[in-house]
Amino acid sequence: MAVLVVVLVGAVLIPGAKAPRLLTRQMLGLMKKGSVVVDVAIDQGGCFETSKPTTHDDCIYEVDGIIHYCVANMPGAVSFTATQALTNATLPYALEIADNGIEPAAGRNPEIAKGVNIYKGMVTYEGVAEAFDMDFKPVDTVLAASNPANTGG
Repeated sequence: MAVLVVVLVGAVLIPGAKAPRLLTRQMLGLMKKGSVVVDVAIDQGGCFETSKPTTHDDCIYEVDGIIHYCVANMPGAVSFTATQALTNATLPYALEIADNGIEPAAGRNPEIAKGVNIYKGMVTYEGVAEAFDMDFKPVDTVLAASNPANTGG
């Protein structure tokens, strides 16, 4: 007779903020013993109440008969490939900033502006401001104050 094993993957991301807890220990008790939970959100605090960061060398642990895989920095297992992917995704933005400067690049490219978290001592990303209980100033306001000629167009 086959035993059904459940695999639950928690992959929650709220940019700049801690991951919400989606699975309580009580809910974990409803799962079949031997089931597996994978917490991809562990780098942001984890989305399961029973999650704690593990490493690639010591990657699993058990809570109430449920196997947990909560490796921090999962891309580290494939570091060369992860680095290539990250470089391919970010290099065009880095070149635009290098060629034009951060203020003109962020003023012209909304994707670059979204990537500005702190500028001239001001937190310009709302999730970061909330996570650290700091004042928030929208990036377009900070850029405009820094350079009145920068109209964002």
